[in-house]
Amino acid sequence: MYSTLQEEADFASKNKSTKSAASREDTAEIAKEKGNQAFKDKQWQKAISFYTEAIKLSSSNATYYNNRAAAFLELGSFLQAEADCTKAISLDKKNVKAYLRRGTAQEMLGYYKEAIEDFSYALVLEPNNKRAAQSADRLRKLFR
Repeated sequence: MYSTLQEEADFASKNKSTKSAASREDTAEIAKEKGNQAFKDKQWQKAISFYTEAIKLSSSNATYYNNRAAAFLELGSFLQAEADCTKAISLDKKNVKAYLRRGTAQEMLGYYKEAIEDFSYALVLEPNNKRAAQSADRLRKLFR
């Protein structure tokens, strides 16, 4: 099957790293699920810790940043929420929840123009999103 010992070693190494990556993804998903349960239980800091663990294991998953942003919003940590949403958006440009959450964080930080832009873009992605429409309209009326 293998023509050289080196090819066999290369195959074994690739197979091991593939299993390792899959294991990290699985462990990250477990951490996310624990974070989701903590979030449901209104244990925001605990949820943040689990989502942070998931991010350390799989930093290219937008959902983990988005979920952590939701917990940061609940704690009133708007700068951290905004940063996590920005990262989630960089990983998934069509992530409506990330635009909505970032818009909320920006509104709370007093960045009204940016908040309107995020709520408006969420509407471009999802035209029937009531939360995005209501938030954008409310802010536009306040700042005419």
